[in-house]
Amino acid sequence: MIETIEQHERIALQVSGGRDSLACLHLLHEAGVLDRIVVYWLNTGAAFPETLEIMKHVRSLAAHFVEIPGYQPETVAHYGMPTDILPRTSTPIGIVTGRSQVRLQDTYSCCARVIMEPMHNQMIADDVTLIIRGQRGDDAHRSPLDSGATEQGIQFLFPIQDWDADQVNEYLSMCGAPLHPSYDYMDCMPDCMTCTGWWEDGRAKFMQVLHPDAYAEYRSRMDVIQREIAPHITNFVAEMGE
Repeated sequence: MIETIEQHERIALQVSGGRDSLACLHLLHEAGVLDRIVVYWLNTGAAFPETLEIMKHVRSLAAHFVEIPGYQPETVAHYGMPTDILPRTSTPIGIVTGRSQVRLQDTYSCCARVIMEPMHNQMIADDVTLIIRGQRGDDAHRSPLDSGATEQGIQFLFPIQDWDADQVNEYLSMCGAPLHPSYDYMDCMPDCMTCTGWWEDGRAKFMQVLHPDAYAEYRSRMDVIQREIAPHITNFVAEMGE
């Protein structure tokens, strides 16, 4: 890790507030190289309050910190709520032709607009040549890159690529670092309180217990999506039954 870092001058550590990027932060701090690195956080504009508290801890360690706006509420207002199943009637063409009044977008597109594109654009604007991320090899949601790979002139370093979740938890406990409470209910930390995608993550219980008001809004939005999807599921089942 140190050898790779020494080969670069413009280095970014991308943090989310989740346990994996937090572990990388502490590894770099312990190695005494954090002062050479700019810590970037993409604030979606819909972050959980627990995430905001963790970012205070991150800021206390980071010598250089950049917060990037993601504008999630504005993105959802313009492109629609994210959904893992996108009915054609809720696409722009479906709306224009009067098939539905509810515009939706697929989950990946929402994350790209809110998180991935703004973060990538900031890396390009700041001439970053090394990006450090807390990606593990057993992550359910991971990029296709491996640690050490180079893409578009930028090298990627994943210091905990060979760790598992238990190792990360143990390391953070040893460091006295905060752990997002979502991990008591989920395997990953959600970025946005009002997200209606990533159904397999199981955020409902976490929100119901710790954020009941946000959960009520979440259920209301999910009910809308269910109504939009239901006719298509019915048609699909009928078609497959023929």
